[in-house]
Amino acid sequence: MSKFDSKLDVILDAATELISKYGFYGTSLERVAEQTGMSKQNLLYYVKNKNNLMTLVIRDRYDDTPEMIERFNAHKTGDPHYIGPLTLPEYYRIIAEVNAKRPVFVKLFTVINAEALEPSHPAHDYFTHRDEMTRERIRSGIDWKLPPGVDLWQAVRICDSTMDGMQIKWLRDTSVPLTELWAGCEEMLFPSPIWDGYR
Repeated sequence: MSKFDSKLDVILDAATELISKYGFYGTSLERVAEQTGMSKQNLLYYVKNKNNLMTLVIRDRYDDTPEMIERFNAHKTGDPHYIGPLTLPEYYRIIAEVNAKRPVFVKLFTVINAEALEPSHPAHDYFTHRDEMTRERIRSGIDWKLPPGVDLWQAVRICDSTMDGMQIKWLRDTSVPLTELWAGCEEMLFPSPIWDGYR
């Protein structure tokens, strides 16, 4: 890792924590600089401006989750570590397991998602087009094992909305594990007999 990458990691870690607490509008570059021990001028050398900092936080911290990427890739037929097809219930169990380990990132996503309803927010376009990005991801070579007649995209949209709601509930009270909250949804989302053999 270069010195530049190391410094940028420190900045993005601080920004992730601050934005998850105070939102984009409540987090100033001065506050990020103070938390990293840098001057604002030095901070701007790495991130250019506040909007670009927001982009980096979403792209390099929230979306690029190594564990999640590795586990999904293991269900792509061209991957050297291919372990077999993926069921939709298992796909969401992976998301729940990974996100349960990173509550700050889940809170970051939730806070920014709400703020980005405002068209002037730098993440507005990201969330506007998030469905398209999700559709591309689920069609990016994953070997799916689905019940006959199930529309993958329609099922994903319903499950994503449910997961978003469960994550908010979990953030309010983390005494109940996210994985347990999600498990409680599975019977409704993946009912018998349709999903028997596909869980």
